[in-house]
Order: sequence, then C-alpha cells, then structure tokens
Amino acid sequence: MTALKYRPDWIILLSLLLAAGCASSPEQAPTPDIQEPPEWTAGPIGVEGTPEAWLQDFEDPILTALVQEALVNNADLKSTAAKFDQSIAEARIAGADRRPSAGLGLNGTRQKISTFGPTSTGGVRFENYNLSLDVSWELDLWGRLFDRTSAAIAQAEASQAELEAARMSLAAQVARAWFNYKAAAEQLALATRTAETYIENLKTGEARFRKGLSEGINLRRTRTQKASAIADVATRKRTLDRAARALEVLLGRYPAASLGSGTGLPELPAAIPTGLPSDLLNRRPDLIAAERRLAAADKELLASKKERLPKISLTASGGSSSQEFKNLLDSNFSVWSLGANLAQPIFQGGRIRAGIDRRAALRDQTLANYRATALRAFLEVESTLAAESFLKHEQTQLYLAASEAAAAEKLAKKGYYNGTSEFIVWLDAQRTADSVNSRLIATRNLLLQNRVDLYLALGGPFLVEP
Repeated sequence: MTALKYRPDWIILLSLLLAAGCASSPEQAPTPDIQEPPEWTAGPIGVEGTPEAWLQDFEDPILTALVQEALVNNADLKSTAAKFDQSIAEARIAGADRRPSAGLGLNGTRQKISTFGPTSTGGVRFENYNLSLDVSWELDLWGRLFDRTSAAIAQAEASQAELEAARMSLAAQVARAWFNYKAAAEQLALATRTAETYIENLKTGEARFRKGLSEGINLRRTRTQKASAIADVATRKRTLDRAARALEVLLGRYPAASLGSGTGLPELPAAIPTGLPSDLLNRRPDLIAAERRLAAADKELLASKKERLPKISLTASGGSSSQEFKNLLDSNFSVWSLGANLAQPIFQGGRIRAGIDRRAALRDQTLANYRATALRAFLEVESTLAAESFLKHEQTQLYLAASEAAAAEKLAKKGYYNGTSEFIVWLDAQRTADSVNSRLIATRNLLLQNRVDLYLALGGPFLVEP
C-alpha cells in the first residue's frame, strides 16, 4: 500500500515532543504488500462530482444537530477520549526517563552509645543532619530510551486516530439511527392509512352483506384484513418506539422516546463520482492507527535489543552535613560528590532474550492486524459500492411495482363494485400494494444506510483534501 498520510494535530504533537524530551514520532513503518487497484472494481455508475462533507450531503439540518449533540454527550466517545488522554500521559512518562532526575533530601539522626568501665559516663549521644540535592541521569548513548519514547508517541498518535475513528463511527451510527427512526415513522404512517382504508372497507362490506349483495366469507375476510391492519399499526408503533430510544441513547439522552418525527426520509445524495481513487483509504483513521501501532512495535523491538548493551549513569549530590541542625544552611558545612556507573548485563537467566522474542512476536501480531485492517477496508468499500448499484436497481423496480400495484388496486376495486371482479381479487390487490409500498420505504432506507457506510469506509467524503 502507499504511505499513509498521517497528520496529527500540531498542538498535540508539539506538547508530546516537549514532554518526551524532544523525541520524535517514528516514521512510516514497513507495511505488508497488498495489491490495491488504481480504482475500485465495483466502480459506480455516476457523474463526475465532488460532494461536500458527507454529513451535509443529506441536507438535513436536524441530522447535523443530532450528530453534534452526540459528539458532545455520548458516553462511549467520552471513554475513548479519556483513553487518548491516558496515552498522552504515558508518552510523557516515557519521555521523563531521558531527562535527569533530581530530588531534595533532608534527614537527621540521633544515636546513643553506652559506655562501660570504672568511669562510666552513662553513654555518649551523637546527632547528625544532612541536606542534599541528588541528581541522576542515564546517558542514552545507544538510543534505547529514545526508542521507548518514540514508541510511546506513536501509541499516542494511534490513540488520536482511534478517537477520530470513534467520532466518525458515532456520526455514522447517529445518521443510521435517524434514518431508521424516520423510516419507522413512514412505515407507521403507511400502516395507519392502510388500517383506516380497511376500516372503511369493513363498513362498506357490512352494508353490502345486510343488503344481500355480498357473501359472508367476504365479510369475514374483510374483518380479518382490518384486524391484521390494526395489529400492524401496533407493530409499527413498537418499532418506532424502539428506534427513538436507541437514537436517544446515542445522543446521551435518557431513552424517553420523545423525539419529534420531522420530515420523511431524505433523498439519496448526489451520485458517486466515477473514478474514485483507492488512495482515499489512506485517510481512514483505523488504518492510520494500525500503522502507528506497527511503528510503535518496531521501536519497542529495537529498544528491547539494546537492553543487551551497557548502561551508563551519572550521579551527583551536593548539600551540607552537620551535627547541628542550624548549620545546614552554612556553606562551611557543605559536602558534594560525583559518580559514574557502568552496568553491563552478563547473565539474566534468559530474560533479555525472552523480552526480545516477545517484542518480535508482538511486532508480527501488529503487522498481521494491519494487514487484516487494510483488507477489511477494501472489502467494505467494494461491498458498499456494489450494494448501491444493486439497491438502486431494486428501488427503480419497486417504484414501477408500486405504480402498477396502485393502478391494479383501483381496477380491482372498481370491478368489485361493478360486479365484474371477485372480492378476493380486490383483497389481493390491496395486500400487494401495501407490501410493495412498505418494501419501497425499507429499500430507500437501505440506500441511505449504505451511503453512510460508504462514507465511513472511505474515511470521509469523496473529495480528496489537498
């Protein structure tokens, strides 16, 4: 795959570099060779164009407001943001190892030594007080601490990308939930109109039965149809209620099912531009996070190999020492010391070798995860592109079917009242029209859902940002 264009927020990155002792983020890690097409094999049939940011493509101000509300109040997103804050703190902790450490110490002792003999004095007491500033610093000659810090920064960048992925995922969830809610409202409206029609049919059927113009079986069928339609209304109400509560939880609200219905389902946004480049995947936050994890694993492996090299530390201490506490600030009682320490590991019981093997295995695992993430990204894009083509064809045929079903219902109704058609023909025509209209609503919703999935799979709108 081509190099991922990772551009973290400069303020966050600057704070990380300063906190980590000016260690740098690791460069692009070697990634698995995955053959990517110049364009998508399931290329859409559409016109050239570059829609704006995907949320605005739906031209639904209520949806935009709901997404903004969710981004502020959603509990899961706040949890992911807290994890990002943790990763920044961990990078700062890792960077602190590359800097000198200093500590101020104050201690005092009082000691009694007993004496024995012919001239016993009852013991001798000694007092001693020390005030010191102790400094230690491990010289990072081989870059081991630098690698550890660089890995921590890469992990923080991965957490930042995961936070962005969580934001995008939440926006997509809200959009899908909103469309589900509006589709449920349309299905309820259709079921209500159908029930009202069947109630009127029953009144007409009862009047015709009393006049002897209709058979009892037709009356019972009409009653069955009416009862079934009323049951469908209850089912649709239950679906709408569940959809409302699910959306409210995403928004961070109490699930009270108190949403307003607004308008019906919006129209599908503009057609997908032809020739979408596969490079769009480079901006996917989950791919960026996977690459940063891989870069961190490379640095951790390199640092673990450097554990076999000697460690050199410098120590310094300065202060004062006196048997009188009041003399601690007197320069005449000052003391100081300088030291250096070199430690070369010789035998660790296989700990260092095992640590290297562990980091190598973790690096291989991270590489496999990156490959799996990339393949999943290709699958999602190809599938959603193909699905849009199939769903559009399905929707076109359903519009045609709905038109024909409405015309057939009118003819069947007219034939029944004219006595040229059986009641069962009219009943079947009504059921067919209701079924087609319900399926059409569901397909329109699926098209909208699939378009949201496509934006999510591409990591944003169709427009490639410079």
